[in-house]
Amino acid sequence: MNLEDLPVFRFVCLLTALLFVPCWAAADVPKLVVMISIDQFPYEYLERLRPGFSPEGAFLRLCDQGANFTNCHHGHAFTKTGPGHSVFLTGTFPTRNGIIENDWYDPQAKGGKPGRMYCVDDADVQIVGGPGKDIGKSPKNLLVTTLGDTLKLVRPESRVFAVALKDRAGILMAGHAADGVYWLDAGNWVTSTYYRSDLPPYLRSLNESRAIGAYAGQTWDLLYPKDRYTLYYPDDAEFEGKLPGSGRAFPHTMPEADDKLYTTAMTTSPFGTEYTLAAAKALIAAEELGRRAGTDVLAVNLSSNDYVGHMFGPHSLEVQDITWRTDRMLGEFAAFIDKHLAGAPWVMALSSDHGVAPVPEYAESKKIPAGRDALNLKELKKRIETVLGEPLIAQLEENQVYLSADLDDESRRVTARAVRDELLKEPLIVAAFTREELVQGEATVGLAQQFQRTFNALRSGDVLYALAPYHITGKTPATHGSPWEYDSHVPLLLWGHGIRGGRYSRSVTPAAIAPTFAKILGIDPPAAASVDALDEALAPR
Repeated sequence: MNLEDLPVFRFVCLLTALLFVPCWAAADVPKLVVMISIDQFPYEYLERLRPGFSPEGAFLRLCDQGANFTNCHHGHAFTKTGPGHSVFLTGTFPTRNGIIENDWYDPQAKGGKPGRMYCVDDADVQIVGGPGKDIGKSPKNLLVTTLGDTLKLVRPESRVFAVALKDRAGILMAGHAADGVYWLDAGNWVTSTYYRSDLPPYLRSLNESRAIGAYAGQTWDLLYPKDRYTLYYPDDAEFEGKLPGSGRAFPHTMPEADDKLYTTAMTTSPFGTEYTLAAAKALIAAEELGRRAGTDVLAVNLSSNDYVGHMFGPHSLEVQDITWRTDRMLGEFAAFIDKHLAGAPWVMALSSDHGVAPVPEYAESKKIPAGRDALNLKELKKRIETVLGEPLIAQLEENQVYLSADLDDESRRVTARAVRDELLKEPLIVAAFTREELVQGEATVGLAQQFQRTFNALRSGDVLYALAPYHITGKTPATHGSPWEYDSHVPLLLWGHGIRGGRYSRSVTPAAIAPTFAKILGIDPPAAASVDALDEALAPR
């Protein structure tokens, strides 16, 4: 007689299975999920600047031991900070999540009058921890839920936090149900009454001790000898911006702490990244992230890379240096988490909200068609309205046109087509789509799909358009916001528990981070997620 034929044996096997599976599943779920966003970090930095990465840093570890998705592009057309951060942990694009820009034109923004709507403004809440002069901030304008929101629905013991210099970065990654989101405002760590009524002691102590002033008088000099850097243009090129107190060239010395431009200078340097990660470490330790019941989520945005990139351009010595220093600081941050968790499993994703265009003057020096402010929006509006025969444009911006709210539906459609056709007569405008085209279209590739993923019927204009590559508006030395490769191509790196390392070349978007984390956690993706998990990067259980 076989043992398997005995009823008691089968019962014991079944009971063992029932008892064993939940324990195995619980042990197989990471205790901490970390989302790192490096603001303004195109994928090409990982390749071009690799010679300066440290063996103790993060980038070699993530690229060579983790899952490296080399063909990751943001799927939306307007690659700004707000939209980029809205994608990571919602798993969907601005067309669904509503964050079409950092701010947008709203005919009803100011008591029924036209104005700007900032993506995380909320007049019903107040700032906590600072002077309180600014309008309150919350995820009110985010129309969908995040990974953290979904996790807290099914595992209430889990906690969700975010730390960032920029309010919109932290808020849009953390979501609606977060336990705490903290950002820097006028040199103070702050939050809003949406999350809590007071600042936690570990951040309040940083404010009260004026820890941010510790970098006053310190010098940001090159990490390596100068011959390890590529000098694409002089360190004091005229088209670079000037760091307050130190100008265009290395070394950069921070102003005194009481200087009104001190915080601007400090955050436009690696010291801003160091201070952000110091706050994140204080939060991890004080909140005991990953050391209590459930799985915790922490989102961290490093905004200083963006400030430096805007001021000096992606080919500057400053960007090369802050990238190499960020690599080392993130390596140390990962080691801190390892030590804090004492062997407990955790997982991390690293990506960026957008890339950046080269400084137009530098591109022109290489005989690349490029330009700055070649499109005069005021004159363009005047010319189009002359053709229309009436002042029917309520707002014309660098990438979209809002028509008068008084137009009926048919007149709006006809006028939008006419505006589109006039825009396309401009040599520097290479693509334009009407609201009608974007609502009805079902593009699966290319510019049309990017514009569809950007368009939100409640918030977008009546015509959306794009300038030719390497052409930007504004006086900032370098910027972003276009659908082109240099702005859309960003890293997507996964490392840690549940991740199978490798180099993957299929086309993906950062929206895949949320459903991938969800699958590792054994929960549903966020409700509006519109892409699949990165299954090839998941280790078998």
